[in-house]
Amino acid sequence: MKILIIGTIIFFGLHLLPSLPLRARLVANVGDKKYKILFSLISILGLGLIIYGFSTTQFIPLWDPLPWGRTTAIITMPLAVILLCAADMPNNIKRYVKHPMLIGLMLWGATHLAANGDLASSILFLSFMLFAFVNMILVTLGRRYKPKAPVSRAWDVLVVVIGLTVYALIFHFHGSITGMPL
Repeated sequence: MKILIIGTIIFFGLHLLPSLPLRARLVANVGDKKYKILFSLISILGLGLIIYGFSTTQFIPLWDPLPWGRTTAIITMPLAVILLCAADMPNNIKRYVKHPMLIGLMLWGATHLAANGDLASSILFLSFMLFAFVNMILVTLGRRYKPKAPVSRAWDVLVVVIGLTVYALIFHFHGSITGMPL
């Protein structure tokens, strides 16, 4: 459990940096390239600790998963994955959904929280939700959101196709990746 918690703190603490003024100071001190390399290495470390910690943590039930939780996750996850894909591609979704990645993370966390009732899952999925919520506030307060210009609808189709393809792969390999088959 400790490894999961340490990995979660490292990973999400690091990912809050781009939303804080501290990032500019770090880039000024070490340079943009070194900052990105360090960011990537520490991200990999945090993610690795999360994965290892989650996989080795003893199952501690907190509640019975909600009866509709699994079905809701299967239904809502395509939307969450599409929103995650939309965050890093040109599309019109970003014109209507201000923070697609953060909303996708919140949706992912909430639906998985409803489908799981154990301590490790609660730590992981609540961390994603809390990170997304805090980051949304920081981005809004920092006034860093800029409205997006319209792009070709072909980009929207591509985002949806990629999102659904990624979802299908995750769905298919979910058992191999997480140990929890769908």
